[in-house]
Amino acid sequence: MSVKPMNKKGVTLIELVVVFVIIAIGAVLLVPNIGAWLPNYRLRSSTRDIVSTMRTAQMKAVSNNTPYGVAFDNNSIQLYRSSGGLIPEGSPINLPQGIQFDNNTFPINATLNKRFAEFNVNSTSSSGGVTLKNSKGSVRRITLTSATGRVRIE
Repeated sequence: MSVKPMNKKGVTLIELVVVFVIIAIGAVLLVPNIGAWLPNYRLRSSTRDIVSTMRTAQMKAVSNNTPYGVAFDNNSIQLYRSSGGLIPEGSPINLPQGIQFDNNTFPINATLNKRFAEFNVNSTSSSGGVTLKNSKGSVRRITLTSATGRVRIE
């Protein structure tokens, strides 16, 4: 009479504990790197949000045949439509924690008393730029070319 070996399927408790220990060690090594990465991520994200809002203003100015602009406050931006006065569109976009405007060379709008990038119906714009800075001192510059209305990240 021959003995058939038992068919063992599944994992043992020791194998399961070893896998959890490996995952825990990986998490402990990864967490400190996230803290160093976050300020740069916020800077890139803020830059993209501002550029996107400015390009939206430019496209709306051309398509609606009405001047649009973006106002820069201490820690936020706001899209405006110029039709018989400045009318805000949408809600303001706030800068994330640790991000601030460092150098803003857009002209000051007398009505709003804020820095203002204006886009005209013929796709031209006001000239200027704004620099964003994070808590680690990294910077991103957004510039606007008046003749073409081109928004550029430097």
